[in-house]
Amino acid sequence: MAIRPLPTFLSDQELYDALKRRDDRAYQYLYAESFPSFRHWMLTHNGSEMDAEDAFQKGMLSFLLNVETGKYQFQASTQVTTVLFEYCKRVWLTELKSARVRTKAAMPDSVDSMDTGNVVEDLERLEVVNTVQKSLSQLKDECRKLIEWFYIEELSLREIAERLGMKETSVKSKRYDCAEKLKGFYAQNAKKMGL
Repeated sequence: MAIRPLPTFLSDQELYDALKRRDDRAYQYLYAESFPSFRHWMLTHNGSEMDAEDAFQKGMLSFLLNVETGKYQFQASTQVTTVLFEYCKRVWLTELKSARVRTKAAMPDSVDSMDTGNVVEDLERLEVVNTVQKSLSQLKDECRKLIEWFYIEELSLREIAERLGMKETSVKSKRYDCAEKLKGFYAQNAKKMGL
């Protein structure tokens, strides 16, 4: 099996434009350029190799969704790889902060089951991003906001509870219900798309 050379981009604007076009070479480039330094950072901040992979996948997915939806706009003064690194770092810091509040066994994060395998491989099949977006749009407004706030904007359950005027325990339960609905829509849409 021949090793494909790593794609290069002449500028961050070119890389951003390639991400907007859903060019799978841009995803390969981001992974190759960003993951080694992020893994090193994780290992020096109480994380394991597996933690690094998980946080990177979640951060990269969140970043790419924000590129897709236009929530992240390219700024000439900022490197795209630096922005991705910050997304991934925020995932880990949020995880560390919330580890004191919630236990792993308390309630499964059903949406995480969609993030199976290597995120780069998943994102090379761009239908996954489209299917997630379509599934999100099928949720009722409050559910969609809750999922986006928790998984994309990385807000804590307490912050979401304040925004919705609910108790934190109610938000936790609602997040679980909304994640299950999203999972159901995703399964239906993925089946239609042949994923």
